[in-house]
Amino acid sequence: MFDGRSRRTTVLLLVPAAVAGASLAGCSSSSHAADASLSAKAAAGAFNAVKLRDALLNRVNGVGAAAPAASGDFSSLSAAATGEQPAGDVKAMPKDCAQATQAAFDPAVVAESPAAAVTFKVDANGVSEVLVSSPNSVAATALAGRLPAACAHFKETVDGETLTYTATEAPLTGIGQQARTLNVQSSAGRADDRWSLVYRGKGFVGAVTVVGPNASEAAVRELGEQAYTYAVKSLT
Repeated sequence: MFDGRSRRTTVLLLVPAAVAGASLAGCSSSSHAADASLSAKAAAGAFNAVKLRDALLNRVNGVGAAAPAASGDFSSLSAAATGEQPAGDVKAMPKDCAQATQAAFDPAVVAESPAAAVTFKVDANGVSEVLVSSPNSVAATALAGRLPAACAHFKETVDGETLTYTATEAPLTGIGQQARTLNVQSSAGRADDRWSLVYRGKGFVGAVTVVGPNASEAAVRELGEQAYTYAVKSLT
């Protein structure tokens, strides 16, 4: 769970309670087995918003959702529910950096797709999860984009204060058919650090985001593994 007492003890920061009983050692094998049973549904991308909502985590570190899970077309979900952060005066920000560093995948591709999202407040950290129904070809397109070079280092003016950001992304194996992480660090300090993990499953795309002082690659990967496994189990 979140523990800021020392760097040495904060390897696993998030343990979603919705999948209690599923060990990390078994995540990979159980996920691949469940994937096979999703093939028929995936061909049509046959998950409606209600089904996706039921596949979301319902607790993180024993903490329930900050608000009822939202569902509908992806474009109808609020930015807060999907893990995006409200932008301030973005005159100093290069074009497209706001979207590229917030959604972690191309939202335009899945705008009309059924989706569901939920948010949590765990101590001083914000956590969010989103699931989007998407046939494999569409899901691959949604994850095909890469962070623009201009967005690796950029500035944003918020409430009259100019902050500098560093953004990096990296491919990830072991979760779904394809996955990658996105990290955005702010000159404001650890409280604004942001880690996102986006993955492609059979018939759906998922993303988890952690924002706050305990955000880290280890935390978002742990959360992503558990969220993916639970989603596959629920959608089977």
